[in-house]
Amino acid sequence: MCDLFALSAGKDYSAPKSLPLFAIKARKNMDGWGIGYFKKHRALVEKSAEGAYVAGRVHDSFQRLARVVKSRIILCHVRLRTSGPVDECNAHPFVLPFIGHEWLFVHNGKAPAVERYQTSSNPIEDAHSDSARAFEYLRDQLCSRLRKSPPALPALFEALCQSTAGLINEYPGDYNYLLTNGWVLFAFTNHRQFMLLKGSRKLEGGFMLTTLERGLSDENWVRVAKSTNRQGLLLMISGADIIFQQAI
Repeated sequence: MCDLFALSAGKDYSAPKSLPLFAIKARKNMDGWGIGYFKKHRALVEKSAEGAYVAGRVHDSFQRLARVVKSRIILCHVRLRTSGPVDECNAHPFVLPFIGHEWLFVHNGKAPAVERYQTSSNPIEDAHSDSARAFEYLRDQLCSRLRKSPPALPALFEALCQSTAGLINEYPGDYNYLLTNGWVLFAFTNHRQFMLLKGSRKLEGGFMLTTLERGLSDENWVRVAKSTNRQGLLLMISGADIIFQQAI
């Protein structure tokens, strides 16, 4: 199954240590990769249908991006196909503009029910997967719930809680996702886990998050997962701090 990584900080950061290490540790995912970041308030993505780590080495373009990308928030996705063909169009992150920002989205999990969702707004072109449809659903729900653009952070968090609950109820499935507008990062889990680390001494500083169950280093990564009697857990991260957290 796919794996996710995010770096969030209060200033622009690069991830020359953690990104290649993530590619190595997630090497079982052979069906593509993508790195998303922000520059001058624009969401930028580079992705490939090739493996991030093949034949004992990290993909050249992946390695280059790990060195040169500088952003307050960096997302990375390595793909093991469960929905949609193996091509760049179905690699993550996906990008959509709404409520005054460009947003990046990555997803891990199986949610075949949501593949039938049809947005009434602009779809993600040429992407045919549960992940793309889930992002469109969340975009549509947020736009219908939030009239003020850009919304205050508490209102944005509450709207995403409600939208995510609607997604799970209408289209049950496994959803670990990361969503960001370059200023704040949302992390939702309802299966597996997220591993969190703040202020690494061996990798980059800031706040790091991954779905890899042992993290990226031998430091004190903290595991977070949904409670057994709840539908999931949503975090909102600003800089290197979790500012809102709610079980759904």
